[in-house]
Amino acid sequence: MDKVKKLILFRIPMSICNLRCHYCYLSQRPVHFEGIQPEMKYTPEQVGHALRAERIGGKAYINLCADGETLLVKDIDKYVKALTEQGHYVEIVSNMTVTPVLQKILSLPKHLLSHIEFKCSFHYLELKAKGKLELFADNVKKVWEAGASANIEITPSDELIPFIPEVKEFALDNFGALPHLTIARDDRTSGIDYLTSLPMEEYNRIWGEFDSDFWKFKKTIFGKKQTAFCYAGQWGMYVDLTTGDAQQCYCGKSLGNIFENPDSPLKEEPIGKCPIAHCYNGHMLLTLGYIPEVNNTRYGDIRDRVREDGSHWLHPQLKEFFNSKLEESNNLLTPAECKKVLINNDLRRMRSKLGAVKRRISKAFNK
Repeated sequence: MDKVKKLILFRIPMSICNLRCHYCYLSQRPVHFEGIQPEMKYTPEQVGHALRAERIGGKAYINLCADGETLLVKDIDKYVKALTEQGHYVEIVSNMTVTPVLQKILSLPKHLLSHIEFKCSFHYLELKAKGKLELFADNVKKVWEAGASANIEITPSDELIPFIPEVKEFALDNFGALPHLTIARDDRTSGIDYLTSLPMEEYNRIWGEFDSDFWKFKKTIFGKKQTAFCYAGQWGMYVDLTTGDAQQCYCGKSLGNIFENPDSPLKEEPIGKCPIAHCYNGHMLLTLGYIPEVNNTRYGDIRDRVREDGSHWLHPQLKEFFNSKLEESNNLLTPAECKKVLINNDLRRMRSKLGAVKRRISKAFNK
């Protein structure tokens, strides 16, 4: 049985998208339609070599997500191939409408496809408006037929509520189960507010009809400050695919460039205490185990669905991997070691603040 050794979360700063969903703050930016591809400083082969299993120490869960549509990133299929050839498991976030690129990925050998999962963003109203609902469904089915995994996730927006009956009918007809629900947050405020005008009791009643374990888990951590020791930066990292620059998580200090010197050990330094309001992608980070003691929920379980015929959305091998925990493949720090990390991090932050104050004072005197 393969177990997860590290989380590698790839950010791809590419804003091109063929949809313009009303709840997507990225799609409202002018760059969304400028068609500018980022410059990839490292080839797929270089990325694959830098993240070979021998360097990582095992097999990684790798998430590929662009600011826009991931399958519109140039050569994304080649990066997927290079990473799965190293034995890693790759999750691709996609709106499932870019068929030519999807077909390139689905033409990979079966043993690689069993390591690939598509997080299919089911933008129902936008797909319906553009006449692409059937295209979305057909492409999801192609994923399953090819031997890869797909899970369907919808955003519970207020605008979608009148269409819930037809969403359910379409999903059951095409996917054999209802879509999972994510949570849209209101980034115009604190980032810990639900993007809804409904009272929470009404919001929960309406969307609870989908019986989504994914949504249920996200609700338990949404807006909840995580205070226990976090191994982000040691058991995983957040990396810019275009440059190789890494940091501990979506926040945290730099870990340097992980592609530049591929034969040197990966830098590992735990973040310890999370500085942000809540774990934005805790459905993945916490279920896979960045904070070991925080929950017993398994990532594969909340991503999967059982169809009406008894079959599953996720390939058994991939689900088993997704259900492993980082603590099963990594060593826990002792309480004394954890305390040392937290003290060092506090000292670093204090030095940084002091340096900023000194720079402001120096600037004021030199005017």
